[in-house]
Amino acid sequence: MRLLRTAAVLDGVARLSGRAVAWLIVPMVLSLCWEVVARYVFNAPTQWAYDMTFMLYGTFFMLGAAFTLQRKGHVRTDSLYAGWSPRRQAWVDLAGHLLMLLPFAGVFVFVGWGYFVKAYTTNETFVSSAWQPITWPFKLAMPVAGVLLLLQGFSECLKCLHVLRTGQWPDRDAALPEHSV
Repeated sequence: MRLLRTAAVLDGVARLSGRAVAWLIVPMVLSLCWEVVARYVFNAPTQWAYDMTFMLYGTFFMLGAAFTLQRKGHVRTDSLYAGWSPRRQAWVDLAGHLLMLLPFAGVFVFVGWGYFVKAYTTNETFVSSAWQPITWPFKLAMPVAGVLLLLQGFSECLKCLHVLRTGQWPDRDAALPEHSV
């Protein structure tokens, strides 16, 4: 039970960050709409809308990864997995998390932090753009996404350990308040 309580706390981080990051879709869509109207209605394309869109989408994509993992939304081939016992599924998931997800997320934190620090200290800008926005907020999303993935990866490992102990997956939605799902 203690494993599931800890996993629930970590899941809360993924849910909270997922909800917060979901709001990035609003300025992304608004900048896209603004660019379409400016370009095709007023024949006055902007310098900033494309850059804003790709930075927001990249941030949205990276920071949403932990929430997607928590909601079992990443691509999985279920042709074999679905027929396995919960314990076998847990062994495969645990191996995947320990051997692939957690090391990848750790490298993402380490390398991403280096990219962020360099961009911040040198006041780096995107030179491919006439607008030349600063890059450090975008690059900060990399180590933050890695930390969020590490936390959610630990939560998923705890759930796998629970299954190995009990033989059943916890009901993800049963422990959550209705408004949290």
